[in-house]
Amino acid sequence: MSTSWENLWLDASYEAGPALSGEHEADIAIVGGGFTGLATAYFVKQLFPQKRVVVLESEFVGFGSSGRNTGISGATLGHSLLRLQKKHGTEPVARLQQLSLQSFLLVEELIKKHHIDCDYERNGLLLVAENEKQLRLLEKEAKACEEVGAKAAWLDGNAARSMFGGLDVLAGLHHAEQATLNPARFARGMKRVVESLGVEVYESSRCTRIECGRTARLQTPGGAVRAPVVVMATNAYSNPLGLMRRKVVPFYVYNIATEPLKKAQMDAFGWPKRPTVFNMKHMFWVIRLTADNRVVFINNDALYFYDVDRDYSHRPRQYQNHYELLVRMFPFLNGIKMTHHWGGRIGMTLSFLPCVGRGGEHGNIYYSMGYNGHGVAFSQMAGKMLAALIAGEDSELTSNMLINKAVPGIPTALFSYLGINGYKMMYRIDDWLLS
Repeated sequence: MSTSWENLWLDASYEAGPALSGEHEADIAIVGGGFTGLATAYFVKQLFPQKRVVVLESEFVGFGSSGRNTGISGATLGHSLLRLQKKHGTEPVARLQQLSLQSFLLVEELIKKHHIDCDYERNGLLLVAENEKQLRLLEKEAKACEEVGAKAAWLDGNAARSMFGGLDVLAGLHHAEQATLNPARFARGMKRVVESLGVEVYESSRCTRIECGRTARLQTPGGAVRAPVVVMATNAYSNPLGLMRRKVVPFYVYNIATEPLKKAQMDAFGWPKRPTVFNMKHMFWVIRLTADNRVVFINNDALYFYDVDRDYSHRPRQYQNHYELLVRMFPFLNGIKMTHHWGGRIGMTLSFLPCVGRGGEHGNIYYSMGYNGHGVAFSQMAGKMLAALIAGEDSELTSNMLINKAVPGIPTALFSYLGINGYKMMYRIDDWLLS
């Protein structure tokens, strides 16, 4: 199954499962068949093998953010630990860093344990400084990493260029505990795993309405599920309760992928260990390789639109802008074909941190949203947290700073649009000063 926007990750045959039909009773109903929903189903089944768990996916597994990202599994939350440290303090970010590392290792564990074929490659991440201003910022980032316990190796210019020679960078910061994968294949692999445990995954089953109560009723076009526990696993996409509306705000990010590189192009990059490469700006670019040596590239302008209920996933002008920047940065790619292009939402919060918890009048609505572009790894830990919350555990999984934290929001659509885009303008000015 493919899509109209030619998503590389979804460019493979896939037979979707059945839609929900008729009336059902379950112990736990999960809205959303992406990373979070499938991870929650998995970890609930680890704790309660006997419970009936139903997952409702509006389209097909991996349709949303889980299948539209850049396929980077990281051991950090946020593009910059320095910025998180400034916002939240050293000690809280250090605790979050340990949680992020566990999230990253959890992805590896799931892939290895269940033999999920998703082109997983632990190739690291390289932050690069392209000029003196960025070099000074990178030095501060390296210090923040040390203070919060993130493993990152400082590389001088020669060492950084030996790892990625496509740019004449002044220095780099290498995070070894980062990886790339095909996210849609990972999601589909997790679907296979949870179904083998007895989880029922219904695709083409959009939850259109929830009647809350001690036992909730979830309505779809073809049927309904009654369950005493409901999990909202929709991240940046809308949910029937309107949960976290204007608190987790949808930004659109666009990816392009090229045809496989020829040997001369690979040699020109000088990319022997194949790390994902980021620059230091707020509106950063990212470049990574796929298993068959395609370049996947984004220029993370992260667009926010007034009407958050419309779908802006397909933006041809954005794809062309990305392509032109890619070829301008790496002239030896001139003439390379762009074979795939796609966009999708990421869920952002004002704190730049995810929000996980429970709520509702009867305390039986659970949620995890707002991964701020780092959901590939953290969504797996979020699923584990949600399962622990449902089980009533008292542990680090249920008592860390992300659980039931206050999530600030913006009261109206107009204020959201003006405030968020005004904030982005400040970021652009900062980026211009770093140029």
